[in-house]
Amino acid sequence: MPHLTARSAVRATDGITTLDELARHLTDAARIELSTIPPYLYAAYSLKTSGYSQWAQGASAQRTLIGIAIEEMLHMALVRNVMVATKCETVDGKEFRFYDTDTIPAYPGDMLHRLPPLTLHTQRISTAAIEGFMEVELPESKQQQTRKPSDEYHTLGELYDAIGKGIVALSGRIAWGLDNTRWRQQYRRGYWNQWGGPPKPLPVVDQGSALDALYVIVEQGEGAPDEQEDSHYQKFTRVRDHVDGIGVVDESGQQKYTIDSGDEAVWPVVTDPKATDFTGPVRTLAELSDAAYCYVLALLDKLYRTPADDPMGNDAGPESVRYGLERGFVAAMQGVLSPVAGLLVATPVGGGKNAGPTFGYYDLGARPKQALQDLCVRPELMAAYPQLGGGDGVLHQISLLPDFTL
Repeated sequence: MPHLTARSAVRATDGITTLDELARHLTDAARIELSTIPPYLYAAYSLKTSGYSQWAQGASAQRTLIGIAIEEMLHMALVRNVMVATKCETVDGKEFRFYDTDTIPAYPGDMLHRLPPLTLHTQRISTAAIEGFMEVELPESKQQQTRKPSDEYHTLGELYDAIGKGIVALSGRIAWGLDNTRWRQQYRRGYWNQWGGPPKPLPVVDQGSALDALYVIVEQGEGAPDEQEDSHYQKFTRVRDHVDGIGVVDESGQQKYTIDSGDEAVWPVVTDPKATDFTGPVRTLAELSDAAYCYVLALLDKLYRTPADDPMGNDAGPESVRYGLERGFVAAMQGVLSPVAGLLVATPVGGGKNAGPTFGYYDLGARPKQALQDLCVRPELMAAYPQLGGGDGVLHQISLLPDFTL
């Protein structure tokens, strides 16, 4: 099975000893973080939770999954902050971008730096799918039981351990400090996750804050050294064990359905869809989901090329261009991508199956916001899905997004 994305790093027996090797490892780490987000979101969107009571035991499974996906976005930002601070953003003469065909994963595919190979899919939620996610986030203590010597990384924990040791070894060659680490380019505000996790990314200005950023990633899920209560692994365990359930309860307050209850609780979405799999308005809607996904990634890239125009504190004026980009990051996902995905999963496409968000590359041109608007107002799409319009519809949400050029 091909890898989900391009690969840049190779494990060396003597560790990371050059800034180029560090850049390659950080590039792959960012790609890995991104590659987990579509499968988690796809499983979340496949749940039929709209209008259901949420008085179920524990948190809802959908809330848990979306919260984890947003935390993965934080991890992407933390890796990119380390890239910026260490000036390790370029590999083979090409500067790293989230919105890039080398970075955007194609499903199905194998994760980078993972032995034995682990294939990721965008598929409906089920016990099997959740257990696959648990393999992604498997704690170090469990992985070491089956690990064999290899010249490849077995786990994300091993990869991040190598990156941390490389930063320490190369620290004398990195120009740390507020004046040198370009903290103004780093993502540090405007992030929020109503489903948990830390409140914001960490600015990286020295070796200690770089290692802190890596620790947050590992502690929250990937290769966690212990089975921590709030780790992604433990959260997925609660979903698998129905502690965080569907959210539909019977008269006695017991959960009426589980993630394996079939089409009564979960949309019968296709596996690993691409926009080209569909025709007519459904294809256009899938392209809109691709465009919304790519807008989020392109916005992140623009953010890192737009220095903060205010002090390092958290207060920013309403006229701040940079702060507008920071706020738009999660807003685009929740205000545009999520409702478009909701329409797709509810759309039958034949054979007893429904469509689903496709998380593919879309050519946004020079004006990403304009590309979104142009797609959304296509007559055949609006005729088939009039709910895209309206006072608080997707088209209105697009109008509120930051307008920028690539």
